[in-house]
Amino acid sequence: MFVSVSDMKAELAAKAEARKLLGVFAHPDDETFLGGPLLAWCAQRGLRVEVACATPAEPAVSDPSDWDFRHRQALLCAAQGLGVQRVHFLGYHGSPMRPAVNPDPRQLATAPLWEVAAALGGVMNNVQPDVVVTDSSYGAYGHPDHIVMHRATVAAFQTHRKEGARLYCLAYPLPLVRLNLRLMRLWGVPVRGVGPLGDIDLAAMVRAAPKKTALVNTSRHVAFRRAAARCYAEEIVLAPLPLKLLERSPLWAQRLAFWRCALTRLYPPAKRGEPLERDLFPVLPVTA
Repeated sequence: MFVSVSDMKAELAAKAEARKLLGVFAHPDDETFLGGPLLAWCAQRGLRVEVACATPAEPAVSDPSDWDFRHRQALLCAAQGLGVQRVHFLGYHGSPMRPAVNPDPRQLATAPLWEVAAALGGVMNNVQPDVVVTDSSYGAYGHPDHIVMHRATVAAFQTHRKEGARLYCLAYPLPLVRLNLRLMRLWGVPVRGVGPLGDIDLAAMVRAAPKKTALVNTSRHVAFRRAAARCYAEEIVLAPLPLKLLERSPLWAQRLAFWRCALTRLYPPAKRGEPLERDLFPVLPVTA
């Protein structure tokens, strides 16, 4: 039977549309600053991309002067720029990096892990993703909310994954992560006893970090990250100097920083000697 090229393309497009990726993050801007090129890479291939974000809490009123309201609107703006088709808010408050005297009971880092995992499980049941991507086990730069979201995502995936689904976490260059730890020590920022309860040993987590198992070329999609980042102008103004300089740098410089996205496959676990994956959806052609 003869199959035309147009029929083959239509079949591949239908397969792509049926595939879904769920990105799980702690805060608005994480989906852009940490995972933006990867989400755009998936969306531009015709995949359905959705995001679950733990914070901010539901604002009492739609008031532009309210931080939570502005943060939500910024995420919705960035999601549109990245090609994300739906955003799921879990409604938690953000957590401080250091121990707090009276922790907020609704902040993410002190919420019961089972509760956060159950909320994520509900999202997974609704979305039925083929691939789930979340933050690293050490939370990028050690933020306790990022670490909680990693743990909650792993727990939710274990009980709510669909057959054949895969789970990945972002894998940052470990030399840069270790350099960040040295700078934190130099600036007097603790790397042990981190988080509102002081129960996170960031140094130990980095030492135990798994190796990357996937490396995706996202060089053509850095421009989408750059466009989405404009939705977070307020956050960039308040950001540390390195991030501020990076976000204000020209596109070619940002491409040098984000031309590829490294990940670790958590499920199914990579086998010893397995080559690096170059595509999270290998049955689909790279067309963008």
